[in-house]
Amino acid sequence: MYYDLFVPFPSPEVAPAKKKKEAKGKGKAADDRSKTSTPAPADCWAGLDAAERVKVSRDVALAGHLGYNVVAYTVSAEQSTAVTPCPFGSADARTLPFPRLDPRFSTSSSSSDAGPSQPTLVQVTRYHMRLDDGKVHPITAANTNALADYDILSAYVGSDKAFQVACVELSNPGPNQISIITVPLHERPFSFRLNRKQVRQALRMGVVFEIPYAAGLFPPTSVPQDAARRYRQNFLSNARELVRVTEGKGIILSSGPDGSSSSLRGPFDVVNLATILGIPANLAKEALSLTPKKVLLRAQARRTHKAVTSAPRLVPPPSGSGGAAEDDAMEVDGTETGAKRAAPDSATANKKSKVGA
Repeated sequence: MYYDLFVPFPSPEVAPAKKKKEAKGKGKAADDRSKTSTPAPADCWAGLDAAERVKVSRDVALAGHLGYNVVAYTVSAEQSTAVTPCPFGSADARTLPFPRLDPRFSTSSSSSDAGPSQPTLVQVTRYHMRLDDGKVHPITAANTNALADYDILSAYVGSDKAFQVACVELSNPGPNQISIITVPLHERPFSFRLNRKQVRQALRMGVVFEIPYAAGLFPPTSVPQDAARRYRQNFLSNARELVRVTEGKGIILSSGPDGSSSSLRGPFDVVNLATILGIPANLAKEALSLTPKKVLLRAQARRTHKAVTSAPRLVPPPSGSGGAAEDDAMEVDGTETGAKRAAPDSATANKKSKVGA
């Protein structure tokens, strides 16, 4: 399976809510909640014009045609302490743009209408926040419920302080842990140093670094030719520097925003690009398959207790053994049940009785 975890999804313009005069004695907390609370749209297409809908449909159709199996609708937000409401609803009641393509939400009737040649496409949600100042970010306890509506959390770091906060603080396991860190690649040469110690700490926490290639290699036609050349130069030099610091581990590649209409490339073309950037061939393929899969699995742990609780795994006994007692014996996460532990206890008791006799 191949993953593209950055398919831009436009967020509708939400009119600012009118401030109401609060009665005296209600406190400052109620006033803050009234300022930051914005209602989520009832439909993911609400507030989008025809051109934006056509662009999303074209991107999703092209991703399925090129062979991608999982895409992430990404809602980008500027630096702020507030969270943009998820246009796709909560995790328990998803309203995806194309539910009939997702095998988790498609019904028998809708899947038959799609036809046998219609590819299946798993669709997840992602919240991409910009961090230019390490002190201003929406990762707070008050925004936990709003952030829980998204499957993946990611951060775009634009300064040395923001990079340190993303690697050291925001990557800690918890309900608001970020899963992806995106560094500026095409805008300009790195204005801050990639600290190897901070990078390794983020990798130990399961956070990966993202290389979006669309804006760097395939800028839109509206960009002047000289600027497009600088974009490519900056992208190649910055991406190779990121690969050098991470040693090619913990990196994913995605299309990303601000690219041309035909900037999306197939998985094997992206793997070839990764090898050009200095990533080993085995890790280059994992950057589109295994590493994004681990990102999604770790992101699901945000909804568990302190992001460390996992579901028990049942392991069947060896196939060559027989007996009713052994058939009932199962292992749960490496620990055996009482049915299997009873055998050595009974053997020990028989041995003691023979010695006593």
